[in-house]
Amino acid sequence: MIEVICREDKFLVRGTFSLGIMGTFTNKEFTDAGEITIEDTVSDILEELEDADSFYYQPLFPYLQGKTDGAEIAKGLAAYYNQKEKEAQQHIKQINDCVLYHLFEELEGCAYPFWEIAQAVIPKRLEDVDLDTIYDTEESVSDWWQEFWEQPNNGTLQKTDVEGKLREMFPMFNFDGLYRSIVSQGMALQGRFIEVQFSDGWGGDLFCGAYDRFDEHFTSCEWNNH
Repeated sequence: MIEVICREDKFLVRGTFSLGIMGTFTNKEFTDAGEITIEDTVSDILEELEDADSFYYQPLFPYLQGKTDGAEIAKGLAAYYNQKEKEAQQHIKQINDCVLYHLFEELEGCAYPFWEIAQAVIPKRLEDVDLDTIYDTEESVSDWWQEFWEQPNNGTLQKTDVEGKLREMFPMFNFDGLYRSIVSQGMALQGRFIEVQFSDGWGGDLFCGAYDRFDEHFTSCEWNNH
C-alpha cells in the first residue's frame, strides 16, 4: 500500500507495492527518487484530465475527475494504485506466469545453459541428464505466446499453468531460489501504466535489468530483458 502527497507540483510516494515474483517495491520515506516514482506533475495530470480521450489517464478518471489541486489528485492517485495492487494480488498467478513465460521463451529460444549457474539448479535433479536434450521437451514454451502476447493477465482469460508446466519440463531448475533472489530495482507509475525493473540476485544472468510495462489489465506491453 502506498501514500502519495504533493509538494511543489511533484508527487512523492511512500509505502510498498508488491508485484509477485518481480518483488516488493519500497519507499521508506516520501520521495520522488526512490524505488517507486510518479513522473507526471500536477500540471501534466490536469492537462490530461481536460482530454476526454486521454490515453494515459482515462482509466483513472473515476479517481481524479473533479479534483483540481495537488493534494486532492495525490489522494486519487493513491486510491487508484492501491486498488491496482489489490487486483494484482488477486491475479498474481497469471502475472507471475507471464513473467516466467517471457524468461523461458528467451532461454528456450537460444538454448541458454542455465545449468551453468550454480544457484539455478537442483544438483540431484541434474544427475544423469543429457544437457544437450534439456530443451527437447514435448511442449514448447513458445507455444503459449498467444496467451500472453498483448493479452490481459487479470483473470478474464483462462491460461496455461505456466509455472506448473515449467516445473515438469525443467525439474532441475531452482524456481524457489530464483524467486528469493529477486532484486526489485524500480517502479514508475504513469497513468494507466505500471513500469517495473528487476534483476535476479545470481549475477543477472537470467533477469538482468528486466523491464516491463503493464497496463490497467496487467497486459505485458513492453518486455525487455537485457
